[in-house]
Amino acid sequence: MNNKSNALIIAVVAVVAIAGLSAYAINRNDNYGMMDDSSSMMYGDNRESQSTVSANKDSVDYKMFAGVKGEDYDRMFLANMIAHHQGAVDMANLALTNAKHQELKDLATAIVSDQTKEINDMMMWQKSWGYPESSGEMMIDHSGMGMMDTNAGMITALKGKTGDEFDKAFLTQMIVHHQSAIDMASTGVTNAYHQEIKDLTKAIVTAQTKEILQMRQWQKSWGYSN
Repeated sequence: MNNKSNALIIAVVAVVAIAGLSAYAINRNDNYGMMDDSSSMMYGDNRESQSTVSANKDSVDYKMFAGVKGEDYDRMFLANMIAHHQGAVDMANLALTNAKHQELKDLATAIVSDQTKEINDMMMWQKSWGYPESSGEMMIDHSGMGMMDTNAGMITALKGKTGDEFDKAFLTQMIVHHQSAIDMASTGVTNAYHQEIKDLTKAIVTAQTKEILQMRQWQKSWGYSN
């Protein structure tokens, strides 16, 4: 093979190599572009809007509590309901300063008082019955998609809001929050081991069902339904 042929072969190989590198670079850039687009959609400038959407969808299926019985139910219920109640208390504390309607401030005062007492009772029961004290044993939130994220999303959706804007958001979030408590507690009367848990779950279902109905009425009366 002469020098001219060798030069031609080298030139062809070089062209192919350059074309391959160009295609790789274009494809790589396209992929990064897609990643940037999806990241922008997920973590874009409208972060508050994203938080609100997430908060309005409770990511935990609390109805799983229906399949747990005896002391397993009691341990699981206490660990989760303590955290759940704390989320309601945190939201209610915001309402005490940011809400427009006195009715919401009154509801928030009742939530802080009642649920703080229940938290203290549940922590005392954990200790008395030898359960891990708010250790999160059997908690749903191991994946980061559970209750703690839901509570945090709800708080984020309320922060920075005042007046009607706050009241509308608070009612939306608290109705969802109350319903998840009802789902957790609804089978406690039959599934719990201790009478104290049976009594508490019954009280939670009764009180929070009543509060949901009241909050929905306020949504309608104050023009927040749409």
